[in-house]
Amino acid sequence: MRWAEVCSVPPKVVGDDGRRQWDDQGYLAFPGLLSQDQLAPLKAALEDVIEASRSQTESTHLIDLEPGHTAESPRLRRAADIDDVSPAYWDLCSNSVIVDIAEDILGPNLRFREAYVNLKWAGGGAAVKWHQDLAFYPHTNTSTCQVVVMLDDVTPEKGAVSFVPGSNNGPMYSHYDADGEWLGAIPVETLPEGLLDTAVQVTGPAGSVTVHHGLTLHYSPPNLTDTSRPALIVTFTAADSIPYTASPYRSSHHGQLIRGVEPGIAHHEDLTFILPPDWSQGYTSLFDHQEKN
Repeated sequence: MRWAEVCSVPPKVVGDDGRRQWDDQGYLAFPGLLSQDQLAPLKAALEDVIEASRSQTESTHLIDLEPGHTAESPRLRRAADIDDVSPAYWDLCSNSVIVDIAEDILGPNLRFREAYVNLKWAGGGAAVKWHQDLAFYPHTNTSTCQVVVMLDDVTPEKGAVSFVPGSNNGPMYSHYDADGEWLGAIPVETLPEGLLDTAVQVTGPAGSVTVHHGLTLHYSPPNLTDTSRPALIVTFTAADSIPYTASPYRSSHHGQLIRGVEPGIAHHEDLTFILPPDWSQGYTSLFDHQEKN
């Protein structure tokens, strides 16, 4: 749906100022949006996932383990398809204030793509290098977003994310090296000089929520504290934004229309998308790709 059409519907949560910031800067932040009561079932279900991982000795498609993971001291980087793990996760992903936020910025016809938890384990949990999400799953248009729910307090020391305001307006940068090897990140020397100096770091208490555009440049440093920093990440797309490539994560809810009606069209934007590798036969996580490079 085109931006003028999105803005023709009154916003439920973000307000007119929020829509202007979204269009101009490509991200929004909502400190303390969710209560501890809302977070409790999510954190309990995640603990069950962590407990079950003790028997794993290597990463799987759904559970990505950090080097050093043991039964006695589990270290997870990602738990994918989390919407299939617990009804509490799917309820948040399909019928909550975060869906209202996505609707305000993508339009009334809204599709769920995927949900996972990145954990940034205590004592050095992996950094996430500079990247754009749409490089991993290009669509016919840029009407995609990732909503991030902080399940615990996020401080600079715990690896708070930074966004580059305005990078949502393009271009898409290559996530390959000069030899054509996929990096899962942008070689920073290829970015315009001084661009990363404009980055804004976002912190907040547990229950805080951010949302960023699929082209918004972002990064988060390692977690240097003695407690983990789990964050739920949910991807939504406008219903007329059609993926060019196969999705590596396909939960039972993948591609489900959660608001509005099926538009019956694909909306195309005049933008060059650099296609990622074909992960239809297997994928672990962004961390795995970035660690190898």
